[in-house]
Amino acid sequence: MVIKNYILKILEKNIFEHLFFILLGILAIVFYNERLYADSGYYIFKVINNENFWVEHNRYILILSQLFPLIAVKLGFGLKAVLYIYSVGHVFFFYCIFLISRYIYKDKYAGLLLILIQTLGIMSGFFVPMFELYYSTALLILFISILYHSNIRKNFIILLILTFFILTAHLYSFILFLFILVLHAEEFKFKHIKLYIFFLLMMTGLFILKKYTASEYEQAKANDFISTLKNGVYNFDYIKSLSAFIWEYYKELLFIEIITIGILLFSKEFLKSFLIGVAFIGTLAMINISAYGFEHTRYQEQVYFPLSFVAAYPFLFYVIKNKNIFIKIIFSFVVFIIIVFRINGITTDSEKFTGRVEEMKSLIEKARQNGGCKYIVHESSLIFDSNWSYPIETMLLSSSDNENSVTICTKEDIDFNQNRTTLTPNKYLFRKWDIYYITSLNKNYFKLENSEYKDFN
Repeated sequence: MVIKNYILKILEKNIFEHLFFILLGILAIVFYNERLYADSGYYIFKVINNENFWVEHNRYILILSQLFPLIAVKLGFGLKAVLYIYSVGHVFFFYCIFLISRYIYKDKYAGLLLILIQTLGIMSGFFVPMFELYYSTALLILFISILYHSNIRKNFIILLILTFFILTAHLYSFILFLFILVLHAEEFKFKHIKLYIFFLLMMTGLFILKKYTASEYEQAKANDFISTLKNGVYNFDYIKSLSAFIWEYYKELLFIEIITIGILLFSKEFLKSFLIGVAFIGTLAMINISAYGFEHTRYQEQVYFPLSFVAAYPFLFYVIKNKNIFIKIIFSFVVFIIIVFRINGITTDSEKFTGRVEEMKSLIEKARQNGGCKYIVHESSLIFDSNWSYPIETMLLSSSDNENSVTICTKEDIDFNQNRTTLTPNKYLFRKWDIYYITSLNKNYFKLENSEYKDFN
């Protein structure tokens, strides 16, 4: 009895949540260079260079991921400090959502859910923290806290603002938002029918707006989705491969989904278990149309991310919040084990990102020794993945040590389209699709000389 009360007191005080956030913050500091991979490096470069927010595809939630580093830039902080703040800021944002949900709206379980969605099914994704859906789900958790733990009328304006940011973040946000409304409607037996109708109308309006203001990138993604839906082969072999893929990379996610449905069925909550099961299968189906195949990459992790929320939210709501104290304690312990296991997976996966950063730093040093600041490296000579963001990342890494900037692109980058002929000494390759004038660089942070691109011998 004493042990049980002690455990319940720890859960009540949210001690583990605070500790896990501190741990994630430490990892963000340690791996701040590694967390410049792909889109993460792209957006922070734009923010620093322009000294302003950088929003694309009308995804206004990007502003939230850029707020802390932009403040640092405006205050005149050095580049290295800005990059540290950028990396830690992603964790701090989630922590702020936790503090608001827990201490203003009295949601005792929001913190656990916020940590779970940052770790469940995520390894490589930790090194690309700038992802709209990560931020969208954080706001969705705050939305849930307000919906269940406060006076809805008094907080209606806040709910509206949250809804706008959530739904303009990503098309998958519509699915997750609808999932929350359906479970809330089932829980309260359509008591708030006017509220549901209003939010459904808002969803419809924003969806139409998004459809007619879609960027070329979003249109291409929509066309790819339709093409895969028409031509994809979803036979027994595909299902078998899908099952093996989920078992290898998402077994914890599958486990908590089965536990949730099992406990609901045992409690004779048949409609809830049906809705959660349909949401899981439906989301999984959409994911496999969006990303056909089973190569486990950073991008694949981000495509599968909505599945983490669809599994984690009901698990926290119907299992961890269960009135049965024994179930609450046992499965809270299971969640802690899962989080520790996933954080260990992140640190293990960090080796390839750390090796990649060290390889880039080695090339930057070699470039400085050879003279010049623009270099081309052959992909075949690299040990680690180059990725399209290689020129951006090398620019950030080289500039953060207070020396002249160096940018290194791959042979594939410079051979793309007509890049070789377009790149005059007064220009640089930002990425293979973009060539900019050196004069467009923010001289407070990036110092690149006019010169020709050279090949590494």
